[in-house]
Order: sequence, then structure tokens, then C-alpha cells
Amino acid sequence: MKNNIDLLRQLSRKLIRELGILDLNTLTSQESPAHWHALIEISKEHGITISKLGHLLLLSLSTVSRLVTTLQKSELLILERGKDKREKYLSLTEKGHLQIQKIDAFSNSKIRGAFEFLNETDQNDIIRSITTYGNALEKSRKLRDDIKIGALSTSRTLRKQIVTMIEEIQKNEFSIPISDDTNLCVLRAEEDFYYYQTSNFWYAANSTGKILGSIGLKKIDAHYGEIKKFFVVKDYRGKGVAQKLMETLLKSAVKHHFEFLVLGTVDKLHAAQKFYTKQGFLRIDPKDLPKKFEKCPVDTVFFKASLQELKHKTH
Repeated sequence: MKNNIDLLRQLSRKLIRELGILDLNTLTSQESPAHWHALIEISKEHGITISKLGHLLLLSLSTVSRLVTTLQKSELLILERGKDKREKYLSLTEKGHLQIQKIDAFSNSKIRGAFEFLNETDQNDIIRSITTYGNALEKSRKLRDDIKIGALSTSRTLRKQIVTMIEEIQKNEFSIPISDDTNLCVLRAEEDFYYYQTSNFWYAANSTGKILGSIGLKKIDAHYGEIKKFFVVKDYRGKGVAQKLMETLLKSAVKHHFEFLVLGTVDKLHAAQKFYTKQGFLRIDPKDLPKKFEKCPVDTVFFKASLQELKHKTH
């Protein structure tokens, strides 16, 4: 799979170069591809709203607002207010339409040139393949966008759902020999995860409320925090859940001024260990753990990282 990913990335870069996307900014005198993508979408729908434009371009409202302001200053579009004064409607000026004509002529010439080396069957195959790939990318993005991170509440039902998710992974997937109190800290979260007047245990869920993962940050002392109960259900691994949970934890660790993070895990959880290493954690000897670290009986592998290094990695 990795070979396919590397090859597709390489081909995508070549496609961008050969289509002239890197040259279009000089043709249109705009700052970035986002500018001419915006012009194209506005030309396709007269009176499009800023919010809809942001949705089509997959950009935040603040980013699109700045983009629109720049295009307006360049006299490429007109911005009008409708009955709802909170919404603004966009249309191209004559100068904007001339810009679109240049973009169309430039891009069409590239594609016509390529089509000279392809028969109709090849052309249709390319369109079908790109459509399939584009739809797959969209589905993957929507799946990631569907993932929401929440702070643990006092709900007993929620806590039991999280414990059930964790035990399903421990017992049924990896056959880890756990006792009845291995995950009791989730049910008694106030003891380990509530300090500085905040909850420091989080869970991931989708729009249906299904629990997808969890992570907790336990305070060991003023310098050390411990990552606990970091799990993601099998079907959602590699889909951004673990990264979102880790980023949420790191923000809290920074806020609480921890200098180091440590954790224990099980030897057979190889994918988890690879994830920690990629994040910037280093495997350590148990004797190098802080004195107040309480070992879980099933943990055999331990990691440590400076928060400064983790912040550098995530940025």
C-alpha cells in the first residue's frame, strides 16, 4: 500500500506541474491557486454566498473572507448584500470575466494538447478514474470531518461506553490479560484526570455517537504528565482519530506547563508504538520513569518525550 501511496503522490505532483497550475498565478496576477479557484466557482454560480464558496473550496470562513476582500480590491468581483444583511453575495466584474477567459484558454490548451495523444477510450478511462479517486478523497475527508473530540463528562453511561470500547480492544482484539479494575480509572476519572479545574480525559465519537477512541492526561507532578487509556477502534485507525486525540492532549499539557510526557503500553501493540515514535517519543528503560509513575500491571514498554519536542513535531 505504501508504494501505491508514494506513486500516487508522485503522479499527482506531476499532474499539477504539467497542467500548469504552478504557472497560473503569473497568468492571472493572483497570489495563489485559491484566488483563481475562487474566481472559477463565482463564475459558475452568479450570486454565490461567501459561506458556500468556503464550503466548495474547503476553506474556513475567515480565510474566504480575506480572499474575497483581496479579489474585491483587485476589481475582479462585486460584493452585494441581500435581504439577510449577514450574508454577502458575489459576482464577477467585467475584469473578472476577462480573467476567467484567460484561465479557461490556458487550461483548455493543456488538456487539448494531452488529448492529441489519447484515443476516446483512453480519455473516458481517465475521466472515470479521476472521478473515482476524487470521490474517494471526498469520502475520506468527510469521514475525518465527522470525528468530534469531547471532554469526559460526569455521565456514567458515557464512561461505561468508553470502558466497553477499551476492553473490546484489550480482550477481544489483542488478548491482553486485564483485571476488573484495569480500566476503573475511567469510571473514577475525578481521581486521575480532573485537576486545574478542567477535565483532562477526552473521547472521539462520530455523528451517530459511536465511541471511536479515548485518551487521558494524568498529572504525575509539576513537571510530568502521563498519557493513559489511549485507544482507537480498529476501523478508524489511520483515519486521523489518534492524531486529533493526541493534539487535544498536547494543548492541555502545554496549558498545564508540563515539561515531559510519559506512557506505558503493551509489547504486542506494535502499531501504537510506531505512532508514538513518529510523534517524537523515545522508548526508555522503566528505571528512567519518574518516581511517582504508577505502572499498570500489563504494561511492559515505556516511552518519554519532552513537550518542546512534541510541539516541534506537530508544527
